[in-house]
Formats: sequence, structure tokens, C-alpha cells
Amino acid sequence: MNRKEFVKEVSKHKGFSQTRAYRSLNAVMDTIRVALMNGDEVEIGGFGTFAVVTDLKGERIPVFKAGKALKQNFNTK
Repeated sequence: MNRKEFVKEVSKHKGFSQTRAYRSLNAVMDTIRVALMNGDEVEIGGFGTFAVVTDLKGERIPVFKAGKALKQNFNTK
């Protein structure tokens, strides 16, 4: 699913206009991006944590670690 498709789904599920869904998504992504650039982690309960790690070359890489609740959605029997 690309960004346009994601925005359309959010719009449909929440009853928002696509413009409102697009702006909301951008606000969330911008907030996460700025926090990571400032060296902060972003933990979204029930979903996961965004963080920045440094690789062996010394490059900073953004990563996402799925939370327990999200993982359980994929591993229920």
C-alpha cells in the first residue's frame, strides 16, 4: 500500500475527507521525523517504537520495532 492508498483507506475508515487524512498523516510523519532527528525515540503504545541506531560505518539509521500487541496480531492461532 502506498501513501495515496493509505490516505484513501484512512479517509474511508474515519469518515474524513482525503485532504484531512493526508494532512493528518503528514503531521504524524513530520512529528516522528523531527523527534528522530533530535535523537528521541517515539513509542506508540500497542503499535511499536521508532528509533535511530548507528551502524558499523557510523551512519544513523531510522528503525521500527513492532510492539507486543502488533506482533500478536500476526501470530494468533
